Amino acid sequence: MSYTLAKWALWLVAAAAIGCVAGWMLRGLKTPKRATEGPAPRKEDADQMASTARNELEQVERERARLRIELDECRATAAALRSAAASAAAAGVAGGSAVRSAPPTEDASERARLAAMVGDREATIGDLRARLWNQEAKIGELESLLAAHIAASAPPEPDLVAGEAALGEKVRFNDLTVIEGIGPKIADLLHANGHIRTWWELHHTDVAILRRLIDEAGSSAQLHDPSSWPQQAGLLARGQWHEFAALVDRLRGGTRGQ
Repeated sequence: MSYTLAKWALWLVAAAAIGCVAGWMLRGLKTPKRATEGPAPRKEDADQMASTARNELEQVERERARLRIELDECRATAAALRSAAASAAAAGVAGGSAVRSAPPTEDASERARLAAMVGDREATIGDLRARLWNQEAKIGELESLLAAHIAASAPPEPDLVAGEAALGEKVRFNDLTVIEGIGPKIADLLHANGHIRTWWELHHTDVAILRRLIDEAGSSAQLHDPSSWPQQAGLLARGQWHEFAALVDRLRGGTRGQ
């Protein structure tokens, strides 16, 4: 009996020891993970990352525009070469029974030369298409990265009740039409073509990009001046209602409320 009790006691002591060792090991495993987990990115860091992504995106867009121009020029050259080759072939057929201005071997050589040039241009077009596709894919990745950085740096939703009191009108969060110079059609244009849906996104959009979107929309949209839109949007996003009202008043020439 005493032997059995002693045996059970030894088992309990061993189990307790194993439990202590296991607990110590688990704490050791968890501690490095907590040590490596840093604080959430600061807004300043997110702004810097967004600026870096935006600069890279602009460079890629410029390269895409250059490739598109080069591709169009190459297509035009290829079309001209095809036309010249077709004309040479037609001239060879038409002159079969007439007095030829050049020996048949020269005609065949010219057609072969033009065909080779067309082949070279076709190969160049294929290469440009591949490079352009890569640029398009990279632009998509950078746009997603930029949107993530901009969202990470966004301030909290402002007090819309205070905004309505300051502006004297109904204010909906991220309503782009609150901005002076943006109506429903321009807001739809920014949503659809610029993927700009929030005040904070508009605040981080370069004026040159806004002008390009407006120019591409046609003559009616070109009457709008987007130079102040990012500034207005930033004031709205931060809930700086009185500063926004003062800016709009200046833009209207001091006629706000009249």
